[in-house]
Amino acid sequence: MRIAVTGATGVLGQEAVEALVAAGHEVTGITRRDSGVPIIEGRGGGALVADVFDAGDLARAFRGHDVVINTLAHVPVGMAGLRPLAWREDDKLHLEASVAIAEAAAQAGVRKLIQESSVFLYPDNGTEWIGEDLPLSVRNQAFRPRVAEMRAAVNFATSGRSAVVLRLGQLFGRDPQTTHALKATRDGDPILLGKPENYITLLHHWDAGRAFVAALRAGSGFYNVGGEPITRGRWAKDLAAEAGSGQPAKFYPEITQAIVGTRLEVQRRSLRVSSVRFMSETGWRPTVGPSTPGWSRR
Repeated sequence: MRIAVTGATGVLGQEAVEALVAAGHEVTGITRRDSGVPIIEGRGGGALVADVFDAGDLARAFRGHDVVINTLAHVPVGMAGLRPLAWREDDKLHLEASVAIAEAAAQAGVRKLIQESSVFLYPDNGTEWIGEDLPLSVRNQAFRPRVAEMRAAVNFATSGRSAVVLRLGQLFGRDPQTTHALKATRDGDPILLGKPENYITLLHHWDAGRAFVAALRAGSGFYNVGGEPITRGRWAKDLAAEAGSGQPAKFYPEITQAIVGTRLEVQRRSLRVSSVRFMSETGWRPTVGPSTPGWSRR
């Protein structure tokens, strides 16, 4: 198929481009800047410069493609998320660009939209499993961009078109967030939120790229995508093993965690997320886990 990928120069987008090319698809990576062209071409895709906030420009870029995959995001690293306006770019991408992408895909005659989303939209569910039918916890204004993004995807799925929304687990691998966590672990600085007994659902970037390929086989709907959930205490030990540290990664003191605000509060939640629906429908399986040696270099 001919597939257009937005956010193609980001870590997630690059993995998607490479996985799709490896699967035999013709891939066009959309970039906002000329500097992004060699990055996309280095992953085996063709590149096209377009304004992701301009539906008309995007419709031109999408014309002739069968599928559009949106991986746009700009998440602040670590506690930088507490700074004023730290989430402004990420909010704009989800609130404006994602909506423009869905509208442009419809205008261009694209038949399928695959939209990146997050398991962090679920409420804390303790030790209980979380399936796609559990109501989201998105009443706070901070989640308005993500809600608008999902609504745009749902609106796209009319007139014979289909939309697949992938609620991805916490990404780990060669991204800035994980690199920051590994450095903090080596330095003995606190880096983790939540409690050691809380669950976390992780997803390596390599497997995330493969998930976008698998999503081509999925019918319209919402799907959780992640590895086997583990406790945050176990994740602290896995970070230490990968960082070459003799001590598990440290948790922030409770007094610090109490003031992180809505944006980072989601990372305190216990999220034991099941990906059975996605695995059953597409045959996808995670291959790289937090105990896989060398996962930060893959």
